[in-house]
Amino acid sequence: MPNPSSFPPVYDDEAQSASENLRKALPLLNKHKTPVNPVNYAVWYEYVSGNNQDLTTAIDQRLSKNEPITTELTQKLYEKYVLMGMPERLEKTNSGMKIVVDNALENLSKAESTTGSALTGLNDSQSALESCNSTEELKDLIGNIMASTQAMTESGMELKKDLAQSSEEIANLRKELEVVKKLAETDALTGLLNRGAFNKELMDLCRQNAVEAALVMFDLDHFKRLNDTFGHLLGDKVIQFFATLLQNHAGEQHLAVRYGGEEMALIMLDINQREVLKIVEEIRSSFANSRLKKKGQDESIGQVTVSVGVTMLRSTDTPQTLIERADEALYLSKENGRNRISVR
Repeated sequence: MPNPSSFPPVYDDEAQSASENLRKALPLLNKHKTPVNPVNYAVWYEYVSGNNQDLTTAIDQRLSKNEPITTELTQKLYEKYVLMGMPERLEKTNSGMKIVVDNALENLSKAESTTGSALTGLNDSQSALESCNSTEELKDLIGNIMASTQAMTESGMELKKDLAQSSEEIANLRKELEVVKKLAETDALTGLLNRGAFNKELMDLCRQNAVEAALVMFDLDHFKRLNDTFGHLLGDKVIQFFATLLQNHAGEQHLAVRYGGEEMALIMLDINQREVLKIVEEIRSSFANSRLKKKGQDESIGQVTVSVGVTMLRSTDTPQTLIERADEALYLSKENGRNRISVR
């Protein structure tokens, strides 16, 4: 089962699965007379993979009404369901920030103009005071001074109000950017970190090689058979269930990741091997002892288990060597009967 939509999209299908998706996608590209470019291919690739449910629903709804799937529509589907609307949200946020900055500069310019005029008036009044010879002239000068002072006060209050509004708008835009950033790092199906975020975190971890840490890889056992027997929707529910279990044990200290398909990972920080194995065993046994049922039914789908590979960070590690060692440990668990933990 391919990795679900994430931003940026990550595909880690095995060669056989990717070839099968290619075989299915090309006739659809030809049928709908859309050029074989990266955007069109990505949309139909995700459609035939059956993994991007929102995209599949959008296309199926149009097909059921005999509505054409044009190149223009494919571009929109790509941006909305493959890139998850990120370009639009980023553009909207950038445009909003530009408007706020432009307004702030305009308000500052306006205040500067008003203040300049008021200062000119005050300077003129100061010169006039030196040659003032009558009460009437003095009265007029005082009126001018008060008017200039009032103009500066009102300008300052208006500027303060405008800047306060700009500050609030900037705070809202900052929140939106944080949301966009989080979505860009989050797996759509599980809410765990996605593959892109995993790669970044692992790179940072290897740069801090003095840290005591571990990489743990999980692979749900016989997952293809489960999908074939009960369907992809239930398969997704099982993945979500295990992801929740993983996140609960990860807590705030460790990082839970959807590595791809039915594979997940934990980057465990400030922890020794004994503590790692204790937590991982709790995850493995909890999952093996769960009796998952089909939605709305009392029938159990039977025992579902997970194989686990564990490796501790070494001072000479790169992300590649760390992943390779964890994969080797995971392979040992599968070779030795699955539903077990191996260490390399």
